Amino acid sequence: MPSFKKIAVVGVGLIGASLAAAFKKYLENVKVLAVDKDKEVIKKAEELAIIDRGFTEIAANLNQADLIFIAVPVAKIGTVVREIAENSSQSQLIVDAGSTKKAVMLEAREILKNKPQRFIGGHPMAGSHNSGIDWHQADLFIDAPFILTPMLEAPALETELCTQKEGILKALSSREKEDLKVLEEIIEKIGAKSYLMSAEAHDHKTAFVSHLPHLLSSGLVNLIEQQQNKGDFLELSGSGFKDMTRIAGGSAELWQDIILSNKANIIQALDEYQQLLGELKTALKAGEQQKIYDFLARAAELKKN
Repeated sequence: MPSFKKIAVVGVGLIGASLAAAFKKYLENVKVLAVDKDKEVIKKAEELAIIDRGFTEIAANLNQADLIFIAVPVAKIGTVVREIAENSSQSQLIVDAGSTKKAVMLEAREILKNKPQRFIGGHPMAGSHNSGIDWHQADLFIDAPFILTPMLEAPALETELCTQKEGILKALSSREKEDLKVLEEIIEKIGAKSYLMSAEAHDHKTAFVSHLPHLLSSGLVNLIEQQQNKGDFLELSGSGFKDMTRIAGGSAELWQDIILSNKANIIQALDEYQQLLGELKTALKAGEQQKIYDFLARAAELKKN
């Protein structure tokens, strides 16, 4: 079974810095390397002792890393994978932390063709509307889902909504199964809960539980901005408005990449949500009290469970 003694993190923002800190806190006898284009970020990471050594470029600096986590915006993951592959002839496992998976997996498959590196898609379902190393937490991943999407041999499997772990494992080689097992152990040690599924299944599900909520939060903020005397609205807002709009404060650049890379699934989620709101609007116009009550009661019961 593979043993990862040198782990590298590319991109030392909130997620990358938190991963590095978690590895240092919860893994024994592991050296943590890091790459970030901002030398001040690397300096701070070294001062905080969440990494053993940092660099401002990949070049040959990560050749000795057994395991490399890529924590950069979705649109830049492929570039990083290519740079790692071009600068190393070592057998390394690469895992990304992007919020969408299918496009990333297909690009990585093409880049790593005939290369010694292996790739497993990853997505820690943890984070904050804040960004940057200053907001990192070693315990950020405690009890959070950490989704893994292996590089399935048959391209057809990538397009299926495959969520059964047993079915996916059957399509993997013994080495890929070993990689997954060790990766799941690392995920468990930093406090997260691993989930195995296809890239397609990941993108479909996260469109509803992650990407759509962000758009709704942003939409609510933009709606208030359009109102006359918007300051009056904000002065009257309570915890409900603050809770629902917290995530709207996230990076627009980061979220634009996420939304565009998963647009088909998000369009479906928006269509279904609009249909639900349309039915509610019709019930309101008709004064159908029972339908309105059922709408609210069903959601309340589901939330409690």
